[in-house]
Amino acid sequence: MLKSPICRVGGKSKLRKDIIDLIPDHTCYIELFFGAGWVYFGKEPSKIEVINDIDKELINLFKMIKYHSSEIERLLEYEFSGRDIFEEYKNYNINYLTEIHRAIRFLYLINLSFAGKGKAYGYGTTTKPSQKIFYKNMLRDVKERLANTYVENLSFEKIIDKYDREHSFFFCDPPYFETAGYDNKFGEEEHIILRDKLRSLKGKFLLTINDHEKVREWYKEFNVREVEVNYSVSRASEGRGKYKELIITNY
Repeated sequence: MLKSPICRVGGKSKLRKDIIDLIPDHTCYIELFFGAGWVYFGKEPSKIEVINDIDKELINLFKMIKYHSSEIERLLEYEFSGRDIFEEYKNYNINYLTEIHRAIRFLYLINLSFAGKGKAYGYGTTTKPSQKIFYKNMLRDVKERLANTYVENLSFEKIIDKYDREHSFFFCDPPYFETAGYDNKFGEEEHIILRDKLRSLKGKFLLTINDHEKVREWYKEFNVREVEVNYSVSRASEGRGKYKELIITNY
């Protein structure tokens, strides 16, 4: 079971075993909202696999790991955790960077920022700086895992249209409803479009989302399981603790 090379808001590291246990038989595995890819990296490889995310920098990172992991690791040998470096990377004009350097920038900002949001430099008096991106051979297993995977950067609607078959399985982890922290807009309109697309699927889906009365109403015709997840990534005590989430399936 691999670990993701990045952390990400809403990542499924705490819930992935429950999700993996619920995945049905399938030929083609598709993740509509890849994020950190905890479920993908944790499960056994499927015959055909597709990962997708609307975030161009995230998808560029995984493309570069797939094709140029050794060069990324070579360049990371010269990096260290520093606030000035973090701010410099954050303010770069990415239009002047190569795809490899864009990947390094993204990897640095995500792994050395507070809560993996890439916004504020992460520091503390009881924890060491994240060493994840500086480990030699860190990306080798990730590269091998990505070797036979289609990497897409499209809207979820287009991915469903392209890959939906009776033998397809979609893992859906969209931005949570009425929850802050996401860069891309994903409100009620987008959630309803997703629900309608899933409603007419030929294949199977598993969706994870926060427990909200509107969500329960949208998906009342499907199988809904309630789970508790313990979140601790917050400077404020009220942002920590156990939260209810829903696992929704059409099987």
